[in-house]
Amino acid sequence: MCGFAGHINKNLDQVDPFMIKKMMQLQQHRGPDDSGLALFSLNEKFSLSYNQNDLENLDIKDDISKLNGGIGFNRLSVIDVSKNGHQPMANKDKSIYIMFNGEIYNAFQLKNELIDKNYNFKSKTDTEIILALYEKYGLEFTLKKLNGMFAICILDLKKNQIFLARDRFGIKPIYYISNEEFFSFSSEVKSFLAINNFQFKLNKEHLSEYFIFKYLAPPNTLVCGVNLLQPGEYLIFKDSEIKKKIYFDFQNFDNEIDNEDNKLEVLEEKLKLSVKSQLMSDVNLGCQLSGGIDSSLITLFAKKFTKKLETFSILFEDKNLSEKSYIEKVINELDLMNFSSEFDYKNFYNDLCNSIWSFDAPLSQINSTGVYNLAKLAKPKVKVLLTGEGADETHGGYPRFTRIIFFHLLNKILKKSSVLSNIVSKKFKIFEFNKIFSLDLNDIIILSSSVHSYKDISNLLPKINLLNGLDSRRNMIRLINLPNKHKSLIYEMKTYMHDLLIRADKMTMAHSIENRVPFLDNNLVEYSLSYLINSNFDYSVYPDINKNTKKYLKKISTKYFGKSFSYRTKSGFSFPLKKILKSSEFRKSIEDEIIPQIKMNNLYDFKNIIKIWKNIDLSSSTELELLFSIITFEIWLKKYKVNIDNLKI
Repeated sequence: MCGFAGHINKNLDQVDPFMIKKMMQLQQHRGPDDSGLALFSLNEKFSLSYNQNDLENLDIKDDISKLNGGIGFNRLSVIDVSKNGHQPMANKDKSIYIMFNGEIYNAFQLKNELIDKNYNFKSKTDTEIILALYEKYGLEFTLKKLNGMFAICILDLKKNQIFLARDRFGIKPIYYISNEEFFSFSSEVKSFLAINNFQFKLNKEHLSEYFIFKYLAPPNTLVCGVNLLQPGEYLIFKDSEIKKKIYFDFQNFDNEIDNEDNKLEVLEEKLKLSVKSQLMSDVNLGCQLSGGIDSSLITLFAKKFTKKLETFSILFEDKNLSEKSYIEKVINELDLMNFSSEFDYKNFYNDLCNSIWSFDAPLSQINSTGVYNLAKLAKPKVKVLLTGEGADETHGGYPRFTRIIFFHLLNKILKKSSVLSNIVSKKFKIFEFNKIFSLDLNDIIILSSSVHSYKDISNLLPKINLLNGLDSRRNMIRLINLPNKHKSLIYEMKTYMHDLLIRADKMTMAHSIENRVPFLDNNLVEYSLSYLINSNFDYSVYPDINKNTKKYLKKISTKYFGKSFSYRTKSGFSFPLKKILKSSEFRKSIEDEIIPQIKMNNLYDFKNIIKIWKNIDLSSSTELELLFSIITFEIWLKKYKVNIDNLKI
């Protein structure tokens, strides 16, 4: 697990190595164990490399006048912690350099195949395996062979080009900028703060998407000119131009479906194999244990395959939010060590600010601060954490999956009665958007994961054009070639799951911890989606949501932890938002630092915001959620010094 950055001047001017060093320093937390730099000219097919000792007191003695590009790497040593894992890693003649962030879980199967073809390895790293595969088979073949999480950069001086690629699900991030002057890329957006003469300007075109959903779907960001490479996508930079291609997309599900009993056996076995493969490490590892069935199953199977395993949890004093009893059940039955930390109201504002800085964007998902603090708790003890992320999206775990067809049929009825529509809108905020959207099935799928209501956004942000918020998502869902009732599965993976994964990556890497997600093993996901799409799994049953979500994972969980544990009402990783907004420490910080900033921003209806702020107990939960989104947005503007002069809506 690591971080990398790179910069190329398109006009062939000399690259500034000190600027690239600063880009690396801004994400040093992603790889504090080692660092490296390579300067190059694509046209001249020439390169120079520098190790960590060189970088500590960077003094370029070589002639770099003809070098217009540079790549830098920060390493978190997890597999083969020796110097053999140093990056950027080059082939024998230094014509190809690779930087790799992630883990490849079938790496050593691939390594044996290459050994059989007489390839001699110098390290035990999966980085060298990827490099060897690329040299022998090329980029696209290599990417399709990899089972794991990855962000890859390959500098190929022979072909005069740079490759960037992300894994199937987008577990590892890559951001990039391509304008008339330069091409730049990084594992984190904050690295771009180091670029000479590049100013962070607010991308107002995506504001409505943020305020409807709390996050942006790739490739969108809130910084003008900054894009996020999409999951399953690679990019080629050549002759000052970029070309992109999706090399993998989940569209075909032809796997044969087993009978019910065998299906459970196969699913459990694939999950076990995934967990086992993701335990490979030369450093200490543990599990993030929330008390839910997903993290509990991961912990259960991890315990079967490793002698030393520690677990980490965040607890709440509020019994309605606390999963303490379920956490205790797991650790007692499995005889595990657990380290926990109780949610801290007094330091929440600082935690929120630090989390936003780590995330590179407004952080409206309040529970992200919990992941941040859990990683902080785990840092002294482990370098790797296994989590249950991805289970809900790939196993039909959200209640909205079962509601979509119901919503679609209901909407047809509501179109005939405005009175009924107003009544239903109070219960299901999705139907408030009838005022501006036609709400066909695609729109219903999209808006089923919306967070903020049309009414609240209109009251607090009257100048926002909500029509802009769905455009990119509509384009995305049109490309999903599946029957209507199944589109939501893939859409959810491309949007909400992707955001969850990026948040998990950033919050854990802020503390130099590698976050692994066994539920997103390639083979496991293909099987789980196949049984959902090719079986008679019923999404349309509305009344008994709890029974129809994550049906097969609950059966496996029941086998080990009992029915009451597995079939309880889903709570998620919930945080006490109202208590936070009412806490004296948080209110003082917001009133001192953020309220004046909100007042100056012409985006808002300040009177309505203050009304909610002064009457927390009288405000609705949706109003409070939107208020929190506004607060985090303003904190992000401040911390990243984002220019909003163009915000004249």
